[in-house]
Amino acid sequence: MQDVLAALIRKGIGFTGYLDPSRPALLDAEHLVRLNYETYLFADTAGRDAFLADPLRFCGLLTDPVSKRRFRPRDDSPRAEHSGVTYYFEDESGRAMFVADPERFRLPGWTM
Repeated sequence: MQDVLAALIRKGIGFTGYLDPSRPALLDAEHLVRLNYETYLFADTAGRDAFLADPLRFCGLLTDPVSKRRFRPRDDSPRAEHSGVTYYFEDESGRAMFVADPERFRLPGWTM
């Protein structure tokens, strides 16, 4: 998968902070959070920390890495960690498939 930050910087693309759209997001690893295939950028560490404290409150729809369907995760949604990313799933069978072979469900090598 392409490095999101490197692509944004190379293309000169900027974003507003996810929780504070009045400020620009900082384009560095410290201010980036990934859940499933989605990337969230923050204007400061306080915004990032608030998001991480309750990601399901803020994230909205996610793409299930196994079924590829969009869904809204809940507190009881199955989840797994892989390569520093938290993944949520629609059901336990999807989580089990992912855990057995997480590289099979990597985001394709899309380029920006």
